[in-house]
Amino acid sequence: MIGAAPVRPPGAASAALETAALVHAGLVLVFASWAFGGNAAWSREVLCWLGSLGFLLTAAEFLRRVRSPEASLASYHWLWPLLVFDLLVASSTLHPSFHSVHVEGADVFLPTAASAALTSARPSVTWRALWLFNALFIPAFNLAVSVRRRSRLRALLFVVAANAVMLAVFGALQKLSHASGLFFGAVPSPNARFFASFIYANHWGAFATLMVCCWLGLLFHDSAETGRYRDFLHSPAFAGFIAALILAGAVPLAASRSATLLVALVLLVGLGHAFRRLRRRRSGTSHSSWLISFSLLTAAAVGLLGSLYLAKSEILTRSADTREQVAEMRRTSSVGARAQLYADTWRMARDRVVFGWGLGSYPTVFVLYNRQSSKDGLPVYFEDAHSDWLQSVAEVGVVGSACRGLLILLPLAALWKGRPRSPLVLYPLGGCAVLLAYAWVEFPFGNAAVTAAFWFSFFSAVRLAQLEARDRET
Repeated sequence: MIGAAPVRPPGAASAALETAALVHAGLVLVFASWAFGGNAAWSREVLCWLGSLGFLLTAAEFLRRVRSPEASLASYHWLWPLLVFDLLVASSTLHPSFHSVHVEGADVFLPTAASAALTSARPSVTWRALWLFNALFIPAFNLAVSVRRRSRLRALLFVVAANAVMLAVFGALQKLSHASGLFFGAVPSPNARFFASFIYANHWGAFATLMVCCWLGLLFHDSAETGRYRDFLHSPAFAGFIAALILAGAVPLAASRSATLLVALVLLVGLGHAFRRLRRRRSGTSHSSWLISFSLLTAAAVGLLGSLYLAKSEILTRSADTREQVAEMRRTSSVGARAQLYADTWRMARDRVVFGWGLGSYPTVFVLYNRQSSKDGLPVYFEDAHSDWLQSVAEVGVVGSACRGLLILLPLAALWKGRPRSPLVLYPLGGCAVLLAYAWVEFPFGNAAVTAAFWFSFFSAVRLAQLEARDRET
């Protein structure tokens, strides 16, 4: 079932690969989260080199399984969409569709007549984008093939979730001190709405949402129903609930409207799940159930009010921005500049809908399709489409986007037969689903730390589901 390995103590080589995969995946994610979300040029280069070490672990585990007759290679079939994607993108770099012209001290990129179906606007940018994509994917994939003990994967989930809480506290202190830039003003931020080490508040919000889901999975796993603790209030689950509230409360403080809605939805699901569990309790007295319910509601209310109080100025500012945007839409009888951006991006995608314009080509090519200008008549430059789905079709077409989708669908299809039930599986997968939905109207995957957190959450859940199914069979 789902490629699960037989239950047996891991050998020395297997244990070493497991440890290396856990450390490597955690290091990539933690580094990306503190290194400006991976959005600084130097941090992306470090992530490329650091993440690429994972290919050595992938190959080592593959060779170990080949030499072991009872080992399964089923999970390695999940890599063929990545191989196809890499070949398509690499082939596109052989046919540049833009060339550089030096005009008045600046490089300007102009289109050339490219007849090939597979093209790249700027091959050098495409190679770097492809390298980063692989470097963020493969460390998380290694968790699905190398980890053999659920306890060690749970420990890593706790480490990365605790790291997110540290970032939340750091960001809150930075925000409340009115720091002018990142790291308490030590580094100027190109975006006024930064938070913690993240340059863009919505990227922090997406990252925090994923990590809140990890916390919820951990706390429900460690709830009093496991029988190891006297009750919920005396278990690590209650501390995990407080940690999730701290992390979620930092999202409105970052002035991210959309991410605040996302994390509020996730917390409501978690609270509903908690109360549903309490109603089903068969051990303990009704008094203890009421005490736990009251404690949960009190903690949630205090967290909500505290977050609203601390984020009062940001909420008022963003509310004014929202009213201004609504008034502008009424005045112009339109749905705003975002809709125009999506329409122009779709025109760009439609012209090369099969294979796209090349990975990383969006900012170069979109200048030909952009119909927006500022109030003073100057052109508006867009680095991202503010919709990862649309940008993916524009850059790598429906074929490349399908390959990316299969990297998710193939593991999910394999898990379907096992019907995973553990909160440690369902909550991280739910967080990934929320992020994919968010990517329709934002660009969370434009941030390396968010991308690393997505693949980490996804493959951690996949592997935990595999191990859960294995243990049920024995």
